[in-house]
Amino acid sequence: MPLTREAIVDAAMGILREYGLADLSMRRLARDLDVQPGALYWHVKNKQELLTVLAGLILAPVDGRAAATARDLALAVREALLSVRDGAEVVALAHALKPDSPPPLLGFGALLAGQGLPAPVAEGAGRALVHYVLGSAMEEQTRAGFSRAGLLDAVDAPDGSSAGEVFVLGLELFLAGVPGLAATSAPAPQCPPESPGPRRR
Repeated sequence: MPLTREAIVDAAMGILREYGLADLSMRRLARDLDVQPGALYWHVKNKQELLTVLAGLILAPVDGRAAATARDLALAVREALLSVRDGAEVVALAHALKPDSPPPLLGFGALLAGQGLPAPVAEGAGRALVHYVLGSAMEEQTRAGFSRAGLLDAVDAPDGSSAGEVFVLGLELFLAGVPGLAATSAPAPQCPPESPGPRRR
């Protein structure tokens, strides 16, 4: 069976799901496909390109254009990240390599602009929300990995709150500040010019 880009991506996703990002090397991938490592580079430029493709697949179930609110989009992205082992780290790496991808992450700015934020402020707030979603999911998956390795007794917060509950609380706090940010970033109203007084003769 000839080696194809699709076969490489499928095998890489299989390794990621079963073993995690630490085991996803080009050498391991070539061994699983029973080819020489050099053969992979006829189909993918490097591991960075492969991670970008995998990130797109991880977030493929998320349609940023269909989300009604930034809250809906954040919850959908989080669910997709957690559906694949180390998914958050893969997407974070791909986003760092190409800030204009994966596409669902670009939807936050537009949704926040719809809440009254000026475009530059909405774009910055959207990036901050992306960092929160990715960072929260990465921490959750890291703790889960420590738990699997027997290095951590519990993956929940010290007060017993689940990771999902803590995430939603932080998300609500972030979004609750958007109206205030919109108000402080709005241009100051212009005073009407004073009408000239009566002319003196």
